[in-house]
Amino acid sequence: MVFNSVEEAQLFYNGYAEKLGFGSRIGCSRRSQKKGCDHLIRRDFECAHARKPKPDGAGGEGVLDPDVFDVVDQATEATSECQNFGSKPVAAKRNRNKLKRHDCKARMSVGLKKEKWEVTIFIEEHTHPMMSRDEWTRYYRSHRKVPYEDYMLIKTLHNRNADTSLIMATLGDLYGTLRTVPYTNRDVANIRTKFRNEVSHNDMSKTIEYFQKLRAESPQFYYAIKLDENNGVRALFWVDGRTREVYRKFKDCVFFDTTFCTNRYDMPFAPIVGINNHMQSMMLGCALIPDEKKETFKWVFETWMDAMGQDHPTCIMTDQDQAMAGAIDEVFPGIVHRCCLWHVLRIAKDKLGTLFRTREGFEKEFFYCIYGSDTVEEFENMWQLMVSKHCLEENEHLNTMWGCRDTWAPAFFKKNFFPFTGTTGRSKGLNSFFKKLVHPQDSVWQFVKQYEYIQETRLDREDNASFIGEATTSAVWSSYQIEEQASRFYTRAAFAKFRELMEMTIAYSIYPVLGDGVKYELHRNDPRAKKIRIVSYDQQENSYMCTCNRFNVNGMLCQHILKAMVHTNVQEIPEKYMLHRWSEAATVCEARCNKEFTGYSVIPESNTLRYNALCKMMNKLVAKACFGPGSYKIIEGGVEYLNSLEDNFRLSGGMTEEETAEETEEAHNNLHNPPQSAKKGRPAEKEKRRKPAVELRQEEAKKKGTKRKNYACSKCQEPDNIRRHCPYEELERKEQADREERLRRETELTL
Repeated sequence: MVFNSVEEAQLFYNGYAEKLGFGSRIGCSRRSQKKGCDHLIRRDFECAHARKPKPDGAGGEGVLDPDVFDVVDQATEATSECQNFGSKPVAAKRNRNKLKRHDCKARMSVGLKKEKWEVTIFIEEHTHPMMSRDEWTRYYRSHRKVPYEDYMLIKTLHNRNADTSLIMATLGDLYGTLRTVPYTNRDVANIRTKFRNEVSHNDMSKTIEYFQKLRAESPQFYYAIKLDENNGVRALFWVDGRTREVYRKFKDCVFFDTTFCTNRYDMPFAPIVGINNHMQSMMLGCALIPDEKKETFKWVFETWMDAMGQDHPTCIMTDQDQAMAGAIDEVFPGIVHRCCLWHVLRIAKDKLGTLFRTREGFEKEFFYCIYGSDTVEEFENMWQLMVSKHCLEENEHLNTMWGCRDTWAPAFFKKNFFPFTGTTGRSKGLNSFFKKLVHPQDSVWQFVKQYEYIQETRLDREDNASFIGEATTSAVWSSYQIEEQASRFYTRAAFAKFRELMEMTIAYSIYPVLGDGVKYELHRNDPRAKKIRIVSYDQQENSYMCTCNRFNVNGMLCQHILKAMVHTNVQEIPEKYMLHRWSEAATVCEARCNKEFTGYSVIPESNTLRYNALCKMMNKLVAKACFGPGSYKIIEGGVEYLNSLEDNFRLSGGMTEEETAEETEEAHNNLHNPPQSAKKGRPAEKEKRRKPAVELRQEEAKKKGTKRKNYACSKCQEPDNIRRHCPYEELERKEQADREERLRRETELTL
């Protein structure tokens, strides 16, 4: 039997071994001894159970008594500890399963003769039984080979942060069942580990190379790095060219948060998030930073402004971090800085929870003071009345909230643009989306690649929303002309908000107010509602004003002004109330490239693109051939013929270019990776949410706090007692149960 290559001979013998039920391996090889010739001339393939088993006690001078083993091991361990004192501890040796050796003589030898590999020795007999079940044979190492197409699929799923069990389940679906997959779960896990370790030493170098490649493709792409004294990358900032173009239209409101950390260096991820015309979150820039100090935030904001041409944002929302606030005051003087209301109220519930439970009506008054006040004066008056009514002038947390009320209370931001939100939930939603795609042990280079994928998903959502707005018509709620005008102007998401406001107009009754000017009072058709809205109209300037000030906050007319327009039969909304940033025209539309059609003969540039193109071609062919045995045989013969052509082309030297799976360049080798933070134990699958400095300080204060106070029961007022275990409460529950039982019996007797 003759083979064209030694690899072909190995595949043949390995396939033969798999069918019979044993494993194979390379036994020995021999190279030419001629001077100047160092090529392979012989190779043996043998059974995996070849060679003689090791005798008991091999490796020592004598066979020790088993009772002495433990003592010897302890002495050896103690000696090793003394020798390794002060050095890095050596990991414990793994207890591996060893393959049984039966001194099996089955083998096949091939030798090189006239540029062909000829079988010289073939021994068929084995000294051991074959594997008892055929499906167990696939666990031999020689049969656990990952094909190239499976390797690329595993890499694709790995890059999308699919866990190993999900990858194996997907492969099982492709192979029919999981038991027919020719490799194991451990093989896939090892491949994934290899992917993560490929960029361990040149992580930052590959990242900078990738950024330079993006800049070469798009000159508007911007990135900046911050180095330490050892030339190590400590911070990284980047933003793409399209974001820099649309920033000037959506800079009116941005969100900044650092509550997410997901990379092997524990560098916090700091995205700068905005809102586009489709009311979708968009990234206006992002950074990986070493810490949450004022100097670090200042560097991020200054770098961001360098990328945006020193065009400062109008309004920004963050959490209550002092370092972040200090950096914003220095870099953006005069900007409207608002703290996230969710963080403020969450802390308030922790600090004031006892008062909410024990003071009747206090909780309702507290939240009504925050959400029900329209002006600063109204908020301050309601707050002072609430504090004095419940005698809470000495409450520390209420005084703290009062001292910084201008940073979080909604009444202070009634004239600033924070559309349909009062929290940094958009940043947190983006972080939540990142968690699905990023692994805690991913490198920065992998993180940046995932960032590019997320940007693609955002652009795809935006394109889909633009298509819906251009190709379809929106359902209107009424036949008013102002609603028809809004449906033609706004994007579909913005018009959905406008339609909700139009529907809310029927919940109000409108009454004219006598006096100077045109004014209307709007009363909600609900006896519980006490708030009266005043809508004013200036005929000379054709302008409207409402006491709720929601047009300034949301950039869209409120339901109160819309009710007044409907009442006065207004046919067209003034142009100044139709904000351009909510329109379809606000999105920058890139000109389409009028490329001539060149057919399908263009060869893709990379291995991955060529593989995908060929898969699409073959899928169409296979879809036609799978419906009958005749067409199946035709395609089967064609595939064998194509395989022979490809093998001949490869042997003839036609395959001169082979691309590796990963790009390897040696530039920027002088850049060092950020220092890693040592962690004990195995890393978790999902990294916990990175807490801001405010929460960390609160937790430290709780730990340093004194002994817990003894609260009295709200029922019996006894100290060291809680209402859930109060004896009086338990007695009342028992009496109530007895009354219900007695009533049930009386009812049964009556019936």
